[in-house]
Amino acid sequence: MKSLWSVLKLASRASIWRPTLGAELVGLPSLLLWLVVLAIVRIALQYVAAGPGLAINPYGVNAVIAWLALETAVAALFVPRAARTTALSAMVALLVAAEIFSYAVRLAALLGIAAVSLADFWSARAAPTAVFAAVSLWWIGAMIAILRTFAPLSRFAALGRVAALWVALLAVTAAIPHAPVFVGRDFDINSANLWEAVHARLTASAAQGAAAQSGASRFEQSQRALLQAEVARLAKPAKGVTNVYALGVAGWADQDVFLKEVDGGLAALADVLPIKDRTLRLANNRETFETLPLATAQNFAAAVHAIGEVMNKKEDVLLLLLTSHGRASGFGLRFPDQEMAELTPQDVAAVLAREGIKNRVVIVSACFAGIFVPPLANDDTVVVTASDDKNTSFGCAPERDWTYFGDAFFRQSVRRGWDLQRAFDNAKILIHGWELMDRATPSNPQGHFGPALVAKLAPLLASSASGGQ
Repeated sequence: MKSLWSVLKLASRASIWRPTLGAELVGLPSLLLWLVVLAIVRIALQYVAAGPGLAINPYGVNAVIAWLALETAVAALFVPRAARTTALSAMVALLVAAEIFSYAVRLAALLGIAAVSLADFWSARAAPTAVFAAVSLWWIGAMIAILRTFAPLSRFAALGRVAALWVALLAVTAAIPHAPVFVGRDFDINSANLWEAVHARLTASAAQGAAAQSGASRFEQSQRALLQAEVARLAKPAKGVTNVYALGVAGWADQDVFLKEVDGGLAALADVLPIKDRTLRLANNRETFETLPLATAQNFAAAVHAIGEVMNKKEDVLLLLLTSHGRASGFGLRFPDQEMAELTPQDVAAVLAREGIKNRVVIVSACFAGIFVPPLANDDTVVVTASDDKNTSFGCAPERDWTYFGDAFFRQSVRRGWDLQRAFDNAKILIHGWELMDRATPSNPQGHFGPALVAKLAPLLASSASGGQ
C-alpha cells in the first residue's frame, strides 16, 4: 500500500508537470501491479466500446500482454537505471489516466452528455487527432517531470529523451498486431492495427489494379453472366397454382454471418413455401465473388426484373430476403475494402412498382430495418423486419451462423411450419428474452401482414404443415 501511494504521489505531481523531491523508490512488484491495472483498464474500455452484441476475440488477451511487455521493455531504455521500476510505475499510472480520459471525452460526445458542439466536434475527422495531440502533449510534460525527479537533466535534455520515448512507444503500437479482447457488431479487423490496415490497403490496391486491367466493361459482363446463370436455373411457373420466387441478398462482405443467414433463411422458407428451384441469390462475399452476382443496387434491380420476366406478376409471389448491416437511411451494401452503398426502402419500392409485381413478402434483417415498412406496406405485401426504424438489431458477430432475428424467425419459428405471422410473433418473444439477458436496448421487430397476401399464402402454408408441399 505504501508503494502504491508513493507512485500515485509521484504520478499526481508529474501530471501537473512538477518533479517530486525525495521520491520513494519502489520495486518490481509495484510495477507489475500497475501493469495489471493498465491491462484491466484497457480490456474494460474495449468491453464498453464494443457495446451490445459484443463477441470475445481469444487473441485479444495475448495482444494486450504482448503490447504491455514491449512498451515496458522499450520505455526501460529511456529512464534512469537506479529508479527504473519507480519511473516505469509512474509512467504506467499516467497511461491509465490518459486512456480513461480519452475514452471519457469520446463517450461524453457520443452519448450527448456534453454540449452538442462537442458531439459535432467528435464526429469531425480532425477530432480524434486533436484529442490525441492534447493528451500526448500532457503526457510528454508529465514524463519530463518524472525524469527530472530522478536525474539531473535540464528541461531541454529531458524533453529530447521523452520525445524519443514517445516516438518509440508509437513505433511499438505500430509494430504489435494487436486486436481488442471484445469486439462489437461493427468491428472491422482492417482497422484494428497497422498490419491489418496495410494488408487491406494492398489487397484493395491489387483488386483495383486487376479491375483497371480488365476494365469496367469486362466486370459488367462477368456480373451479367453470373446473373444470367442464376436466372437460367429458375424453374418455370406451374399453371393453375400460386408460384413463389425468392431473391436473397447478403449485403455485407466483411462478415460471413449474412451469407450464412441468407442460405439458412432460404432453406427454412423452402420448408414451408414452394421456392425450391425458384431462388436467386446476390452476395457480397470474398468466397462467392466468382460464383454469385454481387449484391449491388444495379444487380438487385436486374434480378427483380429477371424474376419478373419468368413469374406471373399478378398471381405469383416474390419473396425478398435482405440481410446486412443497416442504418437509418437504408440497407448496407459493401464489398471488401469498398465504401458502403445503400439500398433504400424507396429504391426497393420503386423497383417493385416498375416491374409491376403485385404480391410481395419482404424480410429485412438489419439495424433500423423498420424504415422499410411504410413504403412497402399494403394489402398485397407482407413486411417483416428485425428492428424498428429507431433501433439496432443484434447478433452479427463474425463467428455466428445467424443474427438474433434470423435465429429466432427462421431457425426456431418458420421451420416449425407456422404461418409467417405466428412465426414472427414467436420470434419477437425469443428476441425480447435474449435482449433482456444482454441488457440491450430492445430492437422492436416490426411486422405488416397484408390481408390479401396472407389469404393467398394460407393454402401453401397449410399444405406444407400437413406435409403436402
